[in-house]
Amino acid sequence: MNSPEARKRSFKKIKERLASREAASMLLILVFLAVALSSIFISPQLYRWSVHEGDVALKDIYAPYDFKYFWEVDEEATGRAREEAADAVPVVLERDLVTEEGARAGIDQFFDVLGEEQKKETSLYEKTEELKGFVDEGVSEWDLGVLLEQADLRTLKKKTLLILDNVFLAGYIDSGELDSLREKDVQEVLIFNENTDAELRRARTDLVEKGNVNSLVGEYARRQFEDDRKTRRAVAELVSAYIRPNLVIDENRTVERKEAAVRKVKPVLKTWSVKKNELIIEKGKRVNAHHITQLGQLRRVFRPGTTPTFFLGVLLLFVLLGLVSVIYLSSTRKKNFLRNTKDIGITLLNMFGLLVVADVIMRSPQPSYFIPMAAMGMMIALLVGFEIAFLSVLSMSVLISLMIGGKIEVTLVLLVGSVVGMYAVRETRRRAKILLAGILVGLGKLAALTCIGLINGMKMDYYITDGLWCLASGLLSGFIVMGLLPVFEHFFKVPTNISLLELSDLNHPLLKKLAMEAPGTYHHSIMVGNLAESACDAIGANSLLARVGAYYHDIGKIPKAEYFSENEMGGPSRHSNLAPSMSALIIAKHVKEGVEIARKYKLNRAMIDFITQHHGDSLISFFYQKAIEKSEDGTVLKEDDFRYPGPKPQTKEGAIILLADSVEASSRALDDPTPSRIRNLVKKIINNKFIDGQLDDCDLTLRDMNKIAESFVRVLMGTFHTRLDYPDNAAKPSSNGVISNGGKNKQRKQKPKEKD
Repeated sequence: MNSPEARKRSFKKIKERLASREAASMLLILVFLAVALSSIFISPQLYRWSVHEGDVALKDIYAPYDFKYFWEVDEEATGRAREEAADAVPVVLERDLVTEEGARAGIDQFFDVLGEEQKKETSLYEKTEELKGFVDEGVSEWDLGVLLEQADLRTLKKKTLLILDNVFLAGYIDSGELDSLREKDVQEVLIFNENTDAELRRARTDLVEKGNVNSLVGEYARRQFEDDRKTRRAVAELVSAYIRPNLVIDENRTVERKEAAVRKVKPVLKTWSVKKNELIIEKGKRVNAHHITQLGQLRRVFRPGTTPTFFLGVLLLFVLLGLVSVIYLSSTRKKNFLRNTKDIGITLLNMFGLLVVADVIMRSPQPSYFIPMAAMGMMIALLVGFEIAFLSVLSMSVLISLMIGGKIEVTLVLLVGSVVGMYAVRETRRRAKILLAGILVGLGKLAALTCIGLINGMKMDYYITDGLWCLASGLLSGFIVMGLLPVFEHFFKVPTNISLLELSDLNHPLLKKLAMEAPGTYHHSIMVGNLAESACDAIGANSLLARVGAYYHDIGKIPKAEYFSENEMGGPSRHSNLAPSMSALIIAKHVKEGVEIARKYKLNRAMIDFITQHHGDSLISFFYQKAIEKSEDGTVLKEDDFRYPGPKPQTKEGAIILLADSVEASSRALDDPTPSRIRNLVKKIINNKFIDGQLDDCDLTLRDMNKIAESFVRVLMGTFHTRLDYPDNAAKPSSNGVISNGGKNKQRKQKPKEKD
């Protein structure tokens, strides 16, 4: 039995799992799935108009979706249904119990005589002659002799009557009656026993007739007398001599049953179809019974055609879409997507909003092509990423197709328009480009609509009316994104390229504060931004995000700028009189203070992540080594006391800023920044960070790191390029027109300013 401490730990683990990001993400997904299923199965509009027959309609009422209803009796279909019901009733054959009893009585009498003859002292010939009178010469003298030789007549009689009953139970019909059934093409009959009211269904071909009765009797006899061939033959001939047809057609009962089946057939109503947006009741018209019937079909909780099998099919479809999503995300290295609860919330909120808008449009006269699904795709692409946006539009196109009756052409048009819009807003840095993307969405939808029209041979008015709705849908999608994108950016604190450009403005109050109070850090941040942008371009990461993140990664140095070497401006170091442990604490604290400043200025979460991750949990090696040098013998120093709080970079952009920060700071200490020294320095720093495990939590590959190193070298070589060494005095032209500087016209490298 578990101890209280073990149960407490187990409960704590369960509580932690339920409170985890993965659990929250799964809860959001399950809630959305419930809403999505409801949108498919629940009627999009539960009509509750208080209209009655004879009222005058106060407004136009349109059909919200395609549906069918029943009105007026279809006499022809009803007649066919009644004929089919009558034909389905089998012909009743009644067992002739009098005939059956007569056959049994004849056999009983025969065995009585057989027993008496066995007791007589007469010859075998005389005995057989006496028995012939009871079987009408249906049994040969030889077989009668076999029967006279039987010792146990009681058992023999019992078996003989059993054979007779089995044949009667199988149903023995007269040839004339059978011919009548054949003429009527009767395939199935019902054998009725009046005494017991028992009924037995039989195929007509299974009935016993004169041509096969003897073979059937022989088969039953074989089962009773397997080892006695002579007795078997004699008993079979005896039964055949007494058996008579026991089935007769009961015309009266057959007619009664057919009439009863016909009475149960309900009148078949004519089926009428109504298309989406078709006018049901015109404003000002009087409501009649026909209108009430149509509205009655709409006053339902579930959509037309929703059956249990349809429900199971949709569930299976959702499972398959989930499997496709998992495979796709795994292939795009987004295996831990469930941890990004915010991204899931943004995605599902957009999908839910689209469901609401789609429901409104499906209840309106506009065609389904007008549904602005591209707006959802563009929003998710801008806020979360292209991969998640593609999965979302794929799932929603299938879902909306189910909501409108499984029309594949609507799925194609919505999917094409959404993918075009998502591609058009890639790397968007101006809001005006979103409107251009909306125009491209409309053109993409129009192209898909044209393909469908050409395949189906549609007329010109189809291209004009529905094509205009497609173009309008594209423009609407663009305006929706332009209006809602700032709301999502502010509410979820998610950066887009547009908001990042606003943050990259060097006149931002926080950057101006950094430039004024920590000018060395400001210059360092600009240089880190250049390095990070180049590296991101080299490996296909978000270069704008990295550059802006680099601008703000060191804002935590503002409160104590003078404690950082780049801001000392040639003065004495503030760390001269401090213990190494205190210096390390001050240096590491700029991460925490940076987070506080970022929250004060309401920077988004991505910027805060760059601040917390740009050092990872690296060792502050300068002060750690200094502490070792000053420590007394035997003193044990903990590395953890000289490390940054972390966490390690979680993204490619975060890892690149970590590397660029270290490379830029170290490059200032190069005495002679030649290309080879720069390259060696960059590779050394990247290798050290890799060995220290600072890149373990991001998905950088070795190839990526090689490209990052080359981009760093290229930028640094441009920074430390050589210049001409101009003389102090102005050069004067010589007599031949050549400017002279005393024979010192030669290039030399300018030494970079060393880092303090």
